[in-house]
Amino acid sequence: MPNKHFSCNPPSPDELNQIEDWKILHELSIALLKPCPLRFKLEKVLQTVAQFHSAPRGIVSVYDPKTETLKITASLGMSQGALDAIDGMPLGVGSCGKAFVEKHRVIVEDLLADQDYAEFHALAKLEGIGALYSTPFFDSKGKAFGTLTVYFDTPHCPTQREKRLADICAGTIALFSDRDRTETMLRHERDRCNQILSGMAEGICIIDFEFRVLEMNAAAVRINKRSLHEMVGRSHWDLWPETTNSEVGHMYRKAMKERVRVQLENRWEDPSGKVGWFQLTAVPVDEGLALYLTDITERKTSEEALRASEQRYRILSETVSEIVWRTDGEGTPLDNLASWKVFMGQPVESDIHWCDVVHRMDQQTALHSWRETVKSGEPNQFSLRVKTVSGTFRYLLVRAVPLKNGEGKIIEWIGSCEDITDARSHEENLRTMNERKDEFLAVLSHELRNPLSATRMAAQLLETPSVTPAKVAHLAQVIGRQVGHMSRLVEDLLDVTRVSQGLVVLNKVPVDLRTIVVNAVEQVRPMFVAKNHVLNINLPEEPCILEGDRIRLVQVIANLLSNAARYTPLSGSIVIGITSNSSMLKVVIIDNGIGLDPETIVDLFDYYVQAQRSTDRKNGGLGLGLALVKSLIELHGGSVHASSDGVGLGSTFSVELPRLSPSDKTAV
Repeated sequence: MPNKHFSCNPPSPDELNQIEDWKILHELSIALLKPCPLRFKLEKVLQTVAQFHSAPRGIVSVYDPKTETLKITASLGMSQGALDAIDGMPLGVGSCGKAFVEKHRVIVEDLLADQDYAEFHALAKLEGIGALYSTPFFDSKGKAFGTLTVYFDTPHCPTQREKRLADICAGTIALFSDRDRTETMLRHERDRCNQILSGMAEGICIIDFEFRVLEMNAAAVRINKRSLHEMVGRSHWDLWPETTNSEVGHMYRKAMKERVRVQLENRWEDPSGKVGWFQLTAVPVDEGLALYLTDITERKTSEEALRASEQRYRILSETVSEIVWRTDGEGTPLDNLASWKVFMGQPVESDIHWCDVVHRMDQQTALHSWRETVKSGEPNQFSLRVKTVSGTFRYLLVRAVPLKNGEGKIIEWIGSCEDITDARSHEENLRTMNERKDEFLAVLSHELRNPLSATRMAAQLLETPSVTPAKVAHLAQVIGRQVGHMSRLVEDLLDVTRVSQGLVVLNKVPVDLRTIVVNAVEQVRPMFVAKNHVLNINLPEEPCILEGDRIRLVQVIANLLSNAARYTPLSGSIVIGITSNSSMLKVVIIDNGIGLDPETIVDLFDYYVQAQRSTDRKNGGLGLGLALVKSLIELHGGSVHASSDGVGLGSTFSVELPRLSPSDKTAV
């Protein structure tokens, strides 16, 4: 995803931090490429670590096999007394010792409160250290050989960003320390060769103009793993026939004919089958040629390890964001955007322009903002929607940062694309839930206000001296009804809490669903009678056995029936029946009430959702009943569904539950 980065809104602090991190890492990479002693490079990395963490102190410790301790090789902001106290830290002691032994990061968020580090409390108070954490680093073979430790003035818990950047910096320390160690080893090897050159420690073979071996030193004999008398006097081509028509043979013939010095590196397998690398040098001498053989197997292995380490470092730097792209200073892509194509599901060889997959509503804005970004030369970011090969749209947060040369001219744009689809969806869901909760609280306050007002008024009337016994009885009935209404509201709220917290425990036993329906009808019958509803009950003759909680199942069916009664007008019709097959039982409730619109049905069984089925609040309810129905039915392994032909055309609710064979258990 090249060409873009634009937004009407300024970048957030987190986004600015990430952009700044990229710049700092880039500056660090450039600084580390300059020739200087390892200590200066480590100090530069420590300064970068301190900048990332806003921390004043840090150390780099490397394992010393002689003392079997961690020795400080670089430090920042530490007093000499503190350095003396922690230099030569035993393995397994302190955060750095533990991180080294356990091979993972060790975090001490509050040093003075952590009794595991009581032995360091005095030093922490003296130095003003409140927290620290240590990150181990490893050589090319995956073996830990040191730690990076960051110190904070106050208690501190490192963020994911800080830990990620600490890992990058620790990897950088490992890369250059490993390289320095390898180079040191190579220097020592060369020194040894120079020291014993006079004693012919380097393999040397003298051949005449006919390519016969005249002389070999001990090192050459050792390298070839043959005795001297087997080789002296014999033709080079007989001893090493594999070189006859190889690059080595051509090189030797050239040196012999043209009397010039030639050299190459050659992979060679000795008579024992061991493979190694040798630097071969042919130098003309009076007798013919002097062939120098230098074993460079270790150097080649180290170079390969260094290349692998550098590649890991590049990959680590490139994977800070999900998709990375580069353009020149004018905005033209510099590579084939492989990571972008993989994300989009496009073939790597495709040449689809990034703008062609941007949502049509975002295209003009994206192009305009990208052009303005290139023109202004300032970092920018924006979000847009792109269509993947699968046909789905994904939201991307696009960022672009200019890379300038020493004269301040932009030579490249480095950018990233982060998939924020899930984050946006989560944010939208949270917003919707908050809106629903606000609506629910408004409904709850309304539902409680009326019964509370009626109860308060009845209580005030009871305090009137002239109240008659008949009036007392009436007022008591009013209070009882209102308290009963509030109790039902509170019970619904308690049920929601129990279900959401997983505290509902079902008492499952074999039950007959027909009995459940009959009991539920009896509970709701007063509502049917009050509104003169016509109720039709269709139950099969054969048993309908399932395993469930009788009380909760009655609650579910009664809730659906009362819901039907509430939203069905006077003299309306309600039908309840049971159908079944070999594996499932189905309860269907049909009414000819005010119905539902399709948009309402989508969220009807969610918490805090109440269908707008009337223009006033006369039907009441908190919008919890159907959500409870869904939760309780799912706890029974079943499902609940709603359908309607539209507003004013009635509704149908169905509950499906797994069936038990009547022969399995006896219903209660």
